[in-house]
Amino acid sequence: MNCELLAPAGSYDIAIAALNMGADAIYLATEKFGARAYAKNLTLNELEKVVNYANVLGKKIYVTCNTLIKDSELEDVYTYLDTIYQLGVHGVITTDFAVINYVINCLPAMECHISTQVGVKNLEDVNFFTELGAKRTVLARETALTEIKRIKANSKMPLEVFIHGALCVSYSGNCFFSSLLTLRSGNRGRCAQNCRREYLMLRDGKEIAPKANYLSMKDLNTFASINELVNLGVDSFKIEGRMKDVDYVKALAYTYRQKIDNPNYETNILNKVFHRTYTAGFLKNADNGDIVSSTRSGNVGEYVGEISFFQKGLFKVNLKNKIELNNRVRITADKDYYFDITKIFNKQKQSVSSLVGEGFIQLDVNLTGKYKLYIIKNRNITFKDPTKIPLNIYLSIKDNDLLLAASYDELYFSLTFSNILQDAKTSGTKKEDLIKQLTKLNDTPFYLDNCEIDDKIVNKFMPVSQMNQIRRSLLENIYNTLKGERLIKPLVKPKLVPNNDRKELICFCHTKEQFDIAKELGIKAYYQSNYLNYTSVAKLTESDILVSNFGSIYLNKNHELTLNKEFNVLNHDSLAYFLQYAKHVTLSEELSFNEIKNLITSFYSEYGFYPSADLIIYGHMTLMTTKYCPIKHIGHCPECKTHHFALQDDSATFPLIHDGCITSILNEKATNLIDEITKLYPYINRFRLDFTIESAGEVKEILLKAQNKLTTLRQTNYFDAKKETRAYYKREIL
Repeated sequence: MNCELLAPAGSYDIAIAALNMGADAIYLATEKFGARAYAKNLTLNELEKVVNYANVLGKKIYVTCNTLIKDSELEDVYTYLDTIYQLGVHGVITTDFAVINYVINCLPAMECHISTQVGVKNLEDVNFFTELGAKRTVLARETALTEIKRIKANSKMPLEVFIHGALCVSYSGNCFFSSLLTLRSGNRGRCAQNCRREYLMLRDGKEIAPKANYLSMKDLNTFASINELVNLGVDSFKIEGRMKDVDYVKALAYTYRQKIDNPNYETNILNKVFHRTYTAGFLKNADNGDIVSSTRSGNVGEYVGEISFFQKGLFKVNLKNKIELNNRVRITADKDYYFDITKIFNKQKQSVSSLVGEGFIQLDVNLTGKYKLYIIKNRNITFKDPTKIPLNIYLSIKDNDLLLAASYDELYFSLTFSNILQDAKTSGTKKEDLIKQLTKLNDTPFYLDNCEIDDKIVNKFMPVSQMNQIRRSLLENIYNTLKGERLIKPLVKPKLVPNNDRKELICFCHTKEQFDIAKELGIKAYYQSNYLNYTSVAKLTESDILVSNFGSIYLNKNHELTLNKEFNVLNHDSLAYFLQYAKHVTLSEELSFNEIKNLITSFYSEYGFYPSADLIIYGHMTLMTTKYCPIKHIGHCPECKTHHFALQDDSATFPLIHDGCITSILNEKATNLIDEITKLYPYINRFRLDFTIESAGEVKEILLKAQNKLTTLRQTNYFDAKKETRAYYKREIL
């Protein structure tokens, strides 16, 4: 079975190293539109070089364009996609619905891969994107083996699965923790990693667990499950790590290449690279209370033994595993201490380069007592890079033209150079000089294996600059031939008709009491007690339903659909494409007022009518939803049914609500834009209020205020700055 190993690359050098260590494909980004904005990333010139390198090796390069796109960025992102398309990129990993449709419809030679940021969790999600024309889906990290098996049995869509690396605690693509608190949007590649911070755990307002990393996920390690994934027919095995260094990527690519090819391969290399405590993740339905490491959010390292102070900077060690010079180690004492090992001695105080058992190491620290010693970085892991591909070149003369033929791996190339040869006035071109210039292939995947030169060439003169040009022209010919011709199809926008909705209030209710209040006041209400369930729908009527994932669109084609906030609509093209499937589309909560105005205005300019756009104007915003349960983690399951839990940091308290064992973290302050209805009125059709933790009395008070505002459009002062926030209304995310 052909299983692709997909490695990350945050730079050109890492990409080449990973290809040489056994990766079949690389995923990377340039300076734009990638979900790791703070990685080094590649320039466009470097991208072209790595695409050419991969083509020669018969491997592939995928570019991540997996951030949400603002309306002001649409033309820029389309131009960017055209550019990387012409560079020969094999596939693009996408999130924004406008980008997905553009790649599928306009760039046929470049595969559209649906990013894990989209949240593909089940067969129905996959079926939607199969019909759309995508060529691969990257499954959500929460997807279990049983669901992968169901998808493979009922779909031909190639599947990509994460097998190693850091995990997001939130369902990907719907985390707003970072953007609301810092304006650094995780959905746009700028996550501030609030999940790695420490929090207190509260129950009914009182501390029940000390400050700890309650949201810091362990690192994924599926080495023991690779054989099972291979047998399931998973098409691509993805390693996380575009922020990691070259040693990490090389080690992971080598290790998983060996395991995929040889089911019996075993190693301890994975303990010697950067990693938090390992978990097998949700593939095998891991305990959802035991998938974080609350006591440590950073590198754990490999435990090697005990250390105790001896004398004069020497520490006595008793090591179960080997340490070597240049290892970076961690000592756990009153705090963590980090050192590079520069001197090692055996029991006889003789200097050695490595040690197992008893001996001594020299450290510049004054510690007394006995402590545990961990290797956190092994700089001595070495892997032999494979031999480059042999290239054969043949040079001859015909009618004073220089003829060049080249071959490798049963591929043949030929070029003719006119007006490049001159009659030699003194001495002709030396064969060794010509070979010397043709041998300069260091930054290519080739080495010159054989070079045959017609004897007649020595009677001609060729400048060194021309010799170099011959080499460059040959390589360009090879690269362009492998890349093939790439045609861009014109962009055809959707054909839409106006909905002609009247302006109205709607609401979403989490409890029956909230729903009854909305009915009493004559306000349309979506009610769903299990509103956190991504696979279900909320009904307004039997024919009018609210959906939150692509599978629900696929399953409910004959209903009047409203697309929920989870679709994260930030631009008018995404809105237009979504309106092909739905009567109403909820705009992203990350939009400012100016961005809402520009989005709707752009839509109107293109289609001649205003779209059926919903906007949430009230509610405790969901900062993240997670399959992990922090309540279970601290041993208080199932108290969520009878108590109110929250996480607290130095600045705020964040309520937790549950749907079974699915947890959502809410913002402490409710977003309140009721006073802004007057300004929003020209652009929004339906103003929505979301109720989660509000009492029936609070719901009634808020709805009456909203009714009064929408009916009169008079100036009001319903906003309470102490308890509420305007969220993004006057602020734009990065």
